[in-house]
Formats: sequence, C-alpha cells, structure tokens
Amino acid sequence: MAHVESDNGARGTVESAVDASGAPIVKISGEIDISNAEMLGRSLERIVGAGGGPRVVDLAALEFMDSSGIAMLLRAAARVDSVQIRNPSSIVRRIIECTGLAGVLHLES
Repeated sequence: MAHVESDNGARGTVESAVDASGAPIVKISGEIDISNAEMLGRSLERIVGAGGGPRVVDLAALEFMDSSGIAMLLRAAARVDSVQIRNPSSIVRRIIECTGLAGVLHLES
C-alpha cells in the first residue's frame, strides 16, 4: 500500500486488494489532485504492472479527483488491456462520462 500526503493536505492511498470473488483489484482512496497524482500514479503503475489482462480499480473510498487523477488513470489504462472502474462517486462517474472517456475507463453499472 502506498499512502501519499502532499504539503497542501491532499491525502491519497493506492493499494492492491482482492474482491469477494478473489479477483485482484486496485483500491484508490482519499484525494487525488495535482499535488499528489504523480506519486500516487507511480504506486498505481507498480501495482498494475506492465501489460496484461484487464484491471479493476475500485474508487468507493475516493473523495475527490481532479483532472490529474483522470490523467493518472489513463496512464494506467495505456499499460493494460482494459480498466474497469468500480464504485465511482456520482461526480467521478459524471467526469468520466462528460469527458468521453467511458470507452477507455469502463464504468461498472
């Protein structure tokens, strides 16, 4: 697990986990903004790895994400077959849909 806290107070965590079925997932919690996105992104890339099958990213505990967080998720998506976004808040879901990125960052219903 990587916990990152920036000077301005933005705190975020990226961790590897498994869901109820035993499938591997990545959980991102806290806040992602320009002050911590690069550090969190490095942690995400280590967990996601270089290529391979689809990855599930659970955002249930993500409280805030700006465009830096979207860019971080897109960089991770470029490394794997697909990224499935699980449990996004209504605002994060709307950001992904409004930016036209739902075809890259697949939203679970």
